[in-house]
Parts: sequence; structure tokens; C-alpha cells
Amino acid sequence: MVGERLERLRAALLPEGFELRQGADLSSLAALDASLQAQDIVLDTEALRRVAWAALGQPRPRGIGLTPDARARLSHLTDLRDVFSPADAQRVGREFAGERWLAPDLLAARPWLDSRTPPKEVVSAVMDSQWSGLVALLGEHGPWVYAANVADLQGLGRRYGELVRAAALAPEHEALDAAFSQPEFPSLLARLEATDYRQPSGVKADLIELERAFWNAARAQAQQDWEGWQARRGG
Repeated sequence: MVGERLERLRAALLPEGFELRQGADLSSLAALDASLQAQDIVLDTEALRRVAWAALGQPRPRGIGLTPDARARLSHLTDLRDVFSPADAQRVGREFAGERWLAPDLLAARPWLDSRTPPKEVVSAVMDSQWSGLVALLGEHGPWVYAANVADLQGLGRRYGELVRAAALAPEHEALDAAFSQPEFPSLLARLEATDYRQPSGVKADLIELERAFWNAARAQAQQDWEGWQARRGG
């Protein structure tokens, strides 16, 4: 995932008139700035943040203005499909094959699956490893999840909602630093930044821990379901 971020950074710097000649430190906004300046790439604050978001997968930060209703629904369930049979898995996989984050999100929580699994096949691969469940999108700009039951789905929804509410009050540099700190998982904060959801208030929150808590819960659920299903199949 770090390699992908570097490639996106390289592409984002070209319109700014710069070429990335070597790697860059993507551990924080300040580290990125220092590593770029070491290559004589000097950007003003806005340009630096713009290329930073692009590196994280968000090329158009704050491009979508939210109505009050849309803001309230940021962490609400947007799509939900039952996956109770292999035929269901194939159908849902075909339906959502064009969704950019379906495969990255489901695979990030399941390191035992092949990271190259195509989007059309990823739901079937998850079902084969865990059996039946629910495929859901937590908010229009949120993560895709596969949960064994409604209670597990609600648990992930609560954790994601906590992240959204905290991030909405955070200044941009804190959101960027938190997003950079999660190289193992797709950045949920970068996805949210497509909208103008942030209304900084000065309230401090540990965005790094909140995003990590969501992904840890998603992975723990998947691990438990996978181990349980493997045990039943083996028995």
C-alpha cells in the first residue's frame, strides 16, 4: 500500500511542476514536507495538503458539499445485501464489481485471502472462507464490510460512526497525519475528505486509534468467523 501511495504522490506532483526523483516519507505531513524539500520540491501549505490527500487516494478533497441530511447520514448504512449461498455471493459480487473499495476493504480485513482477488470474485472468496453473512457499505463514503450477523454489523457501524464524529471536529493536518499513520489499511479518512464534512472545533480526539479500532474489529470478526468455519468444515 505504501508503494501505491508513492505512485499517486508522484502523479500528483507533476501538475504542480515537480518530479519525484526518489521515495518520500509518508509517515506524517511534516515528514512528507521535509522529504520533498530534500529533493528541492517546495510547496505552499495548500499544495502540500493537496498532494498529500492525492497520495492517500483522495485527488479532490472537499469537492462535495454536504446538506445537513447528508452530513447526518455519513455513517449510516447505505447498501446491504444478504449472502446466504454461493449463488448470492456471485450475484452480489457482480452487482458491486465496479465499486472501487469493495475488494480493498474486504481483503484488508482478511490477510489470508489473495490480495489480487478481482472485485467480482471477492465476495465469493470471503464466503468460501467464512460462510454466510451480510455485505454492507457503511455510509456513502465509508467502508465495505462483510459481517456474519446483524449484531456484528452494528458493532462495526458503531466504531465507524465514532471515527466520523471525531474526524468531523478535527483540523485538516490532524486528519492527514492520522490517515498517513495507517499504511496497512485503506484510508477511511481520505475517503471522507471527498466531502466538506469536517467542521473543526478544537476538540481533541485520537483519530489514529479510532480508525485502528475499526479495522482491528473488522479483522477480529473475520478471523473468528474464518476459524470457526474452517473448524466446522474440518470436523
